[in-house]
Amino acid sequence: MNVGNRIRNLREMQQLSVTQLAKEAYISQPYLSDIERGRHLPSLDKLKTICDALNITLGEFFGDQMDLTPDLLRLVENARKLSEYEREKLNDFIEALAKRDLGDN
Repeated sequence: MNVGNRIRNLREMQQLSVTQLAKEAYISQPYLSDIERGRHLPSLDKLKTICDALNITLGEFFGDQMDLTPDLLRLVENARKLSEYEREKLNDFIEALAKRDLGDN
């Protein structure tokens, strides 16, 4: 897992600038930029502080969504807000779109 990429993806998903997240996490903007670029690996305490600023747990940070792009992460976060029935209907809609796209080829 690339910790820096994961932080950047989560930050972008929440439409936060590096400066905004650094301020919320009580770390310097250059340090956060270096983490995102892979120049520094944050301590567990610093990572916890960054996760708190992103309103996620360490478990969510290391969860199975680690390789999703920002647009897919945004879809997942929005889907989490739906009821079970709404998620089922959304899934039906996405499957119908996928089948339609396959049929167009």
